[in-house]
Amino acid sequence: MKSLPATAAVAAILFSAPALAQPPTVVTAGDVRVEGVAPEKVIGAIDTEKLVEDAQPVETAGAPAPATSVTVGTRVEETATARVETTTEVITPVSTRPELDATNPIAPEVQALVKSKANYTTADIAAAQLAAVLATPASTTTTIVTTTRTTPKEGG
Repeated sequence: MKSLPATAAVAAILFSAPALAQPPTVVTAGDVRVEGVAPEKVIGAIDTEKLVEDAQPVETAGAPAPATSVTVGTRVEETATARVETTTEVITPVSTRPELDATNPIAPEVQALVKSKANYTTADIAAAQLAAVLATPASTTTTIVTTTRTTPKEGG
């Protein structure tokens, strides 16, 4: 019976020896405390504000500007004390690209490549698809701008 506590003590010392010999690496960055791993390798430990500061603006030099159609309408309402003029501008995007066939939507650049060459490579198809993407303007939404101008009447 006396050997049981002695054996347990020896076992505890032997099993804790590796932990004592190599203390864990502890790195603290901000509110994240990481043991054994660099903070940048831990999910959620990325400083997103630093990423936003370091972000470069996206270049859209090759993309054409989207075409728009502007419709302006004016409504005038006379009241006893004022003249209310409401102007509404509707800015609608207009596509200059040819309409695609719904059953077989292939860009005109790709169709031209297929018709012009009997043997084309994957690189040829990729280049034609890239040309189609670069020729397509960025999509925009319809914008409605309403301006109301109230002019008080004399003596009213």
